Amino acid sequence: MRGAARLPFGFERWRLRFEPDALHKVATADGCSVALARYHPRGRRRFVEPVVLCHGLGANRFTFDFDERFTLARRLAERGFEAWILELRGRGEAGRAHTSSFDRQVDHDVLAALRTVREAGAKEVLWVGHSKGGLLAFAHVGRNPAAPIRAIAAIGSPTTYAVQKGLKPFARLVRPFLSAPSIPLESLAKLAVVVPPPDSFMRYLVCPENLDEDTRKKALVNVGADVAGGVGRQFLDWITTGRWQSGDRKFDYERGLAAVRVPTLLIAGACDLLAPPDAVRHTARYVRGPTEVVVAGREAGFRADYGHGDLMLGRHAPEELYPRVMEFLERHATPANGDA
Repeated sequence: MRGAARLPFGFERWRLRFEPDALHKVATADGCSVALARYHPRGRRRFVEPVVLCHGLGANRFTFDFDERFTLARRLAERGFEAWILELRGRGEAGRAHTSSFDRQVDHDVLAALRTVREAGAKEVLWVGHSKGGLLAFAHVGRNPAAPIRAIAAIGSPTTYAVQKGLKPFARLVRPFLSAPSIPLESLAKLAVVVPPPDSFMRYLVCPENLDEDTRKKALVNVGADVAGGVGRQFLDWITTGRWQSGDRKFDYERGLAAVRVPTLLIAGACDLLAPPDAVRHTARYVRGPTEVVVAGREAGFRADYGHGDLMLGRHAPEELYPRVMEFLERHATPANGDA
């Protein structure tokens, strides 16, 4: 069993198994490492380009392979795709990291993933990112317009921090904790199983009404990952300045969106406080490729108004959101062996 780290007493019943077809630990150019979990197509391969799936801030590989029901990676394999889950430096199977920032993940973690997948035979990839996982793809293409990414599906990925109500006061509240090398979010998440945080805080992470209790507990025990202080400080800078930019403030990631000329799917949760619909739609103002926007909420015919984490783990996400992502990828993938 992979991912079998020691858990506090009484938490074993919520442990999840992580069993991809193969697991690779890959060195980055700056001396850290990422992990790539590979899922081969089930049956005949229908599409040429593999799919890279990247989790968000304070999360890990389980975002995309949680259990038998909540697993976009395995659903893609069943549709004839090869899928790779990218686990960023400093967590889980990737191992500890001596240094980290959003910029380093953009320049090194994404590059290591693309290099590894291409060495396995791919010329281009399709990218699916939840939250920061989508931002990493946009930022990497902004810095590297010729990056081999054929299409991007960004789920709950805000490219502005000027429209989130209450985010600046929240940022001021957590500022003292960001001077540390890392924020122990993994331990805090496990603690939240027995000592739930205030509902006002949890609503930034999920829409509680859209998450089953068993799924909530399993997510708290398995999905949480520590946040590197450098990454946290960079997000704080974006929130306080209103500018999405590199840590040295020499590169404007928002302006870099103009280099994104590939098809893009933007999914927002109707009640997402971290990435509200306007913060997700903001991306469409800058990217140059064809763009589709989906707001997951009752007004658009969904069974619930989605928050942030429940875009992946909400009780109806496998039936309502996963198919939207897969259909988008299928439209922009190259059929294999003449498959239409």
